[in-house]
Amino acid sequence: MLSRDEYEKIHKLCQESPQAMEVQKMLQRENQLQLSMVSHEVRNPVTLINSFLQLMASAHPEVKDFPYWDDIMENMQFLRSLLSQLSEYNNAQKLNREEVNLYLILQSFTESIRPALAEQDITLLFHKEGPIPPFLLDRNKILQVLFNLTRNAAEAIGNGGCISITLSADLDTASIRVRDDGPGIPAEYQADIFDFFVTHKKDGTGLGLAIARSTVEAHGGTIGVSSVEGQGAEFIIRLPIVYQ
Repeated sequence: MLSRDEYEKIHKLCQESPQAMEVQKMLQRENQLQLSMVSHEVRNPVTLINSFLQLMASAHPEVKDFPYWDDIMENMQFLRSLLSQLSEYNNAQKLNREEVNLYLILQSFTESIRPALAEQDITLLFHKEGPIPPFLLDRNKILQVLFNLTRNAAEAIGNGGCISITLSADLDTASIRVRDDGPGIPAEYQADIFDFFVTHKKDGTGLGLAIARSTVEAHGGTIGVSSVEGQGAEFIIRLPIVYQ
C-alpha cells in the first residue's frame, strides 16, 4: 500500500499530467482491492469471536463482572464498526444510478434526522436555491455522504448550535453545502482531511470523509471544505448533472 509521501508525489504529478492521474486511479483501485481482501478475511473470525463472547456472557453472566469485560466489548464493537466502514470504502465506487429528485431526497433526510439533533439542542435548517432538475445518481450513496457530514458537524458542535444544508444548481452542476457553527477546523488539518485513515478525532477511524470523497468522485463530482478556526466549517459537494 502506498505511503502518504508517495500519494503526495503522485498528486503533484496529477496536476501536471493526465497520464499520471490515470496511474493514481489505477493505484487507488489496487489499494481498494487489497483492502477488500483483507477486510473480508478478517470479518469472519471477528464475527465468530463476537458470537462466542455473547454466548459466554449468556451462559456465564458472572463474566460481565470481569474488570475488563466492558473494555473488551467496546473494542470489539469498534473493530466491527471499522470493518463495516472498510466495506463501505471498498464499495464507494460502485454506483447504482437512478433518476431521482435531489431536493426531495434532502428534504426527507433533514426531516428524518432533525429529532435526533434536537436532543443535542442543535437546529437543522434546509434551504433550496432555485429549481433542481431530476438527474442520475446513487440515492443511498449520497445519503450516506450526507449522514457522515451531518454527524461530523453535530460532533463538532457538541450541544447547542446550528447546521444548515443548502442545495442549489446551475445548468451543469448541483451543489450541496453542509455548514455548522462549531469550533471550525484548524488550517493544518484541512489539507489531508479527506485522506484514507487520517483522523483528528479521539475515536475516529479516518474513513468517513475518505468514503465521502470516494463516493462523490465516483459520481464525477468534487468535495471540499472551507473553514476558519472558531467560525465553523462548510463542506461543499458539487455533482455533475447527468441525464439518461
